[in-house]
Amino acid sequence: MMKATSSPTARDESPVLVVLVNDPADLARVREEHWYRIPLDRAPRRIAADYLAFYLSGAFPPEERWQVAWYAAVRGYRIATRRELIPTEPKHPRADHRYYQVLVAAPERLPRPVPSRRLRRITFIPTTLARLLQAEEINDLWIRSSAQERLWAALKQADVEVERQYPLDEELPQYVADFALFGPERRLAVLVADEPRAANELHEAPPADYLLAVGAWIVVRVTMADIAADPEGWVRRLADRVGVHVPGT
Repeated sequence: MMKATSSPTARDESPVLVVLVNDPADLARVREEHWYRIPLDRAPRRIAADYLAFYLSGAFPPEERWQVAWYAAVRGYRIATRRELIPTEPKHPRADHRYYQVLVAAPERLPRPVPSRRLRRITFIPTTLARLLQAEEINDLWIRSSAQERLWAALKQADVEVERQYPLDEELPQYVADFALFGPERRLAVLVADEPRAANELHEAPPADYLLAVGAWIVVRVTMADIAADPEGWVRRLADRVGVHVPGT
């Protein structure tokens, strides 16, 4: 059982898990029955959080879709089959699959919805209540290294069209760009590593690079040390690769 903070503030670092809602019926259960379900076989490594926030997919009306507008305090967890949770659908293909049933308080509207600029699909985003309340868009929710945070802030300041944790190919779900930049004719996938690759790995690009290139992605690999040393310089280099001029450069 978890106890959420009673009076959320913009400085509250309580953990939040942003979850995808694909079906209006699931949002209705959150509002009316005060629970949400997460499949055990698709759950993130850590589901523990003080709050759930709900990202609504394209299945919702235009004024509600592709944004986080609702959140709810978590009251507890249990495991049950889909048949137990939704007895009115006993023949559903996943009826015998097990789910986390996350018990929540009555959901509340965020003071300011958090939209997705590229109308993208997301699954789970671990974040904090402070980030949720302060975010201007979905990309502001991810928590990464200080170096990546500096690069993200610099890209936003330069008004470069960029997404964080962006899936590159549905057939390559293991490949997610730390930053995806979009230009008039090119798009760039930036993969951030903790350490540089060994010298003998630099002579040939990894196979995934070729596969992503077929999908018109330019792949750039950079280390956190590189970013930390010169985030503004990396903004200029990356923007130049996609044909975007950064003012002041």
